[in-house]
Amino acid sequence: MPAFKSILGSHDISTRVKRRKAVEFIIAELKFIRKAEDDYLHRIPINLQDSDAYTAADICVETLDEAINILSDAF
Repeated sequence: MPAFKSILGSHDISTRVKRRKAVEFIIAELKFIRKAEDDYLHRIPINLQDSDAYTAADICVETLDEAINILSDAF
């Protein structure tokens, strides 16, 4: 998996349009990560839904939702 810097390093962000496209790319990646984390959250058995792992996954999904919304509002 390439480092985050190398992914963005390959994008020219010299104009507003190019920055908007870069943010769209980041949002798409965050949505992919959010879905994977949500899938993980829903695979946790009911008897473990009071666990630290469940809480962490739930907070992660909520935080990713917030980040996606904030970035979407930026442009």
